[in-house]
Amino acid sequence: MLTLVNILVVFFILLILYQLVLANRIIEGVENNQQYQDYDTNNPGNALILAQQNAGNISYIKQQIDSILGLNKEVLDISGNVATLQEQVASLVNSQKDLATNMAAGPPPPNTDSTDN
Repeated sequence: MLTLVNILVVFFILLILYQLVLANRIIEGVENNQQYQDYDTNNPGNALILAQQNAGNISYIKQQIDSILGLNKEVLDISGNVATLQEQVASLVNSQKDLATNMAAGPPPPNTDSTDN
């Protein structure tokens, strides 16, 4: 039994280390086929190259912003679901309170705990 525990501990340590290594290399939701390119400002004769590079960088940034804006609908849907869930939970709590009041044949006794002051 002790060896099984040791094997599981080693397994989970290796799993955590593997995740730490991947965390440094992978960015979720970002395609690695395009990269932002730094500008070479040391060469004054490369105005056309800088313009083309600027156009490529703008295109890359636009793709990234479009992918972020696509999440807006999902966030709104989740927000609506959370509000609905909150209403349902409040309704359940009220119905449980009503049921408890009916079972006790009256309102609950007042709290006499001295820590609520």
